[in-house]
Amino acid sequence: MPTLQQLRYLVAVADTLSFSRAALACHVTQPTLSLQLKELEGRLNAQLVERTRARVLLTPAGKDIAQRARRVLADIDDIREVARHDDLNPLEGTLQMGVVQTVGAYVLSVAMPSLRAKFPDLRIFVREDRFENLPSKLSDGTHDLLLLPEKIAHPDFTSEQLIREPLQLVMPADHRLANLEVVQPEDIAGETILVMEQGRRLHDEIAALCNEFGAIQAQDFAGTTLDTLRLMVTTGMGLSLLPALYVRSDILRETLIVARPLARKAPVRDVTMAWRRSSPLGGAYRTLATTIAQSLTPWTEDF
Repeated sequence: MPTLQQLRYLVAVADTLSFSRAALACHVTQPTLSLQLKELEGRLNAQLVERTRARVLLTPAGKDIAQRARRVLADIDDIREVARHDDLNPLEGTLQMGVVQTVGAYVLSVAMPSLRAKFPDLRIFVREDRFENLPSKLSDGTHDLLLLPEKIAHPDFTSEQLIREPLQLVMPADHRLANLEVVQPEDIAGETILVMEQGRRLHDEIAALCNEFGAIQAQDFAGTTLDTLRLMVTTGMGLSLLPALYVRSDILRETLIVARPLARKAPVRDVTMAWRRSSPLGGAYRTLATTIAQSLTPWTEDF
């Protein structure tokens, strides 16, 4: 049977695609790592790594086994956490958090002062990624937590809602609707609405709003970030619907564009935190989620 150390070496090679960098990450010499991987291949009777002078690649079997090895190693780490859980504060040390770019910066910039005050010995390493990539990285232990713009339905995850924030209509400061304090959804008829790329629940909500009230969803452009949408509104390409936290942090200080709430039917996004249901730190993560939620509430309750 493979040893845990051999599995760690394989995962390191999968992460770095380099024997030298993998050995450095594992704090062993390159010959030691290479020898252990050879022994692992012998035990499994399968080639896991393609070695050439130019590059290192994993075989299909190597990729599959490396992915499974991540889960095994994550479970082992959970076992260690269970063993020391009673003696140590679980919200000390380091947490690996995966975030979606349209959420992470705006949530954490608001929440971080409260987190530092309440958990001074906690360090959070944040890694941005696309929504569709994050669940597998939570499953395999790459991340301890996820910060997401919508609830994630997965039998192995616990998902905690932090806030529900409405979207506001963002437009040039000289737009015909800019003088209104609140915009009726009927007022957006005929307007071009710039949206994020397809594939998310919020995109579908905005599309439904456009269809119901006669707005035109832009077909020749889709933003990949909230900043991109803001800049496109500034240049007069159309209007957009952007989340309350983003409005507070980036729109209110603008002079060329303004944000106005919709009187009704405003799409909302549910900012959530997710973690593995099997994690022994579930209680600590829920405490962390509560602290973040409390710090965010004043930023969204007036919208």
